[in-house]
Amino acid sequence: MIIQSHSRNLLEIRDLTIDFNTDEGLVRAVDQVSLSIRPGEVMGLVGESGSGKSMTAKSIMQLTPRNALIQQPSQLRLRQDDQDIDILRLRGRDLRKVRGGLVSMIFQEPMASFAPAMRIGDQIIETMQIHLGCTRDQARRSGIELFERVGITQPEKRFDQYVFELSGGMRQRAMIAMALSTRPKLLIADEPTTALDVTIQAQVLELMRELREQMGMAMLFITHDLGVISKIADNVTVMRKGQVVEAGSTRQVLFKPEHDYTKRLLDALPHLNDLPPAPAHTPAPLLSVRDLSITYPIAGGGRKAELFTAVKKMSLDLPRGQIIGLVGESGSGKTSLGKALLGAAPISKGSVQYHDSPEELHFGEGRRLKRRHLSATAQMIFQDPHSSLNPRMTVRDIIAEPLEAMKLTRNREETDLRVIEVAKRCHIDVAHLRRFPHAFSGGQRQRISIARALVCEPKFIVADESVAALDVSIQAEILTLLKQLREDLGLTILFISHDLSVIANLCDHVCVMKQGELVEQGSVRQIFLAPQQPYTRQLIASIPLLEQPGDICTDLPPAMAEPVTMMAKSA
Repeated sequence: MIIQSHSRNLLEIRDLTIDFNTDEGLVRAVDQVSLSIRPGEVMGLVGESGSGKSMTAKSIMQLTPRNALIQQPSQLRLRQDDQDIDILRLRGRDLRKVRGGLVSMIFQEPMASFAPAMRIGDQIIETMQIHLGCTRDQARRSGIELFERVGITQPEKRFDQYVFELSGGMRQRAMIAMALSTRPKLLIADEPTTALDVTIQAQVLELMRELREQMGMAMLFITHDLGVISKIADNVTVMRKGQVVEAGSTRQVLFKPEHDYTKRLLDALPHLNDLPPAPAHTPAPLLSVRDLSITYPIAGGGRKAELFTAVKKMSLDLPRGQIIGLVGESGSGKTSLGKALLGAAPISKGSVQYHDSPEELHFGEGRRLKRRHLSATAQMIFQDPHSSLNPRMTVRDIIAEPLEAMKLTRNREETDLRVIEVAKRCHIDVAHLRRFPHAFSGGQRQRISIARALVCEPKFIVADESVAALDVSIQAEILTLLKQLREDLGLTILFISHDLSVIANLCDHVCVMKQGELVEQGSVRQIFLAPQQPYTRQLIASIPLLEQPGDICTDLPPAMAEPVTMMAKSA
């Protein structure tokens, strides 16, 4: 339905109320939310998981689940050519013109957003042909150019690949390119940079700013990263439990918050003001890596598979009882190295040796690994606890599984005692051990993953992007737990992350990787305050940290009256 418009806003949401129809009755997810976005404005929408951010955004494109009921007197209106479009009354062809045309969305999980049986490029070409009316050749050229602009390497090759052939970061970039391909009037970005490295994140934010200036494109930018919000948003709306608790200019909300919830979110942000001093001496190594190379075969069109070297002649000592940060962009070899230390990646050359352990834990080229010995010494915390926890097992069985598989306990009673002990240490309610993973939040599921990793009393843990998908407040709780476990149990932790602000607040030692090689390492203070390599300086300069008003930061939107300074420039 189209009516004459007297509004200057591109989007108006008034009293949006959404209930979910469940077996237990109606559950309110969004409660009388109102917000508006002007043409060319970037509205930041922040809040913890379950606050109603994504559901509010999805309602703009009528993408709410089937059991979601949009209640009266909810209103959603989109302005086009001095006319208002009543979004809630759109059907059929009229709705398709809005979806992907006037309004486009960058989804949080790209793996579930692309058709797995179609090449990524074909999906982008189809979208551009439908909404822009361009030819296939024109769409292909524009799509490949967008791939290059969002930082996708070998864009022509990637354009013709399937989504499962790309890494997580590459998938997210392709999703961003697809959303931008139709040049929408309103771009809804749902956690668009969460999975990206800081350098690519900076490039993507710059691209969005350019498109905003060139096209007058407005954005609804959903994220839990308030540092990113400070760099891109004009105004901010804060949601909690389905309601708007605070709204205003970015400067006002981030630096003069009024609501206690907003203050708690800001307090949970990592900062770089109090970096720990360099240790007086380096502890003896728990494990040593010597001349390690990891090579993977890549399927090709010919008879002989092409080889890709993920890690090149890496030599490294991991100090006992420390948290070692491993940073670098996607494709730098971080995860491959972490897997190799656990015997889960093919070592083509070199070796890994755990000190003060059986001879079987010296493995690599020409040396066989007895996995049972390694499993009792080293464990992994995965990035996504939702996919790494068996949905058909109770929390008790998930935590107990390593004990039972390695026969580390004599009977069920002893197993249960160990499970309860570890659950308490990880702040898991013992009364919840009979529940299944779906009954828990993301932060609670990550605690379950940590408990499973700890139950066999390992000396070494690899944490691979283990807090990347968590809200800042939940992230702070998990980081505090990891620090506490390190102190209490004397653990050595390899913490792999693209978030350098988290690395700075958690780790004792930092290693920087680029294209499979170790380019720099040192204490946290040395790496962040006196980096030696240009690549390390580039990574640090890209950190979108929120700082107190003071020095001028030219990156901020003009709506922010008082400037803030980014840590990278002051460092």
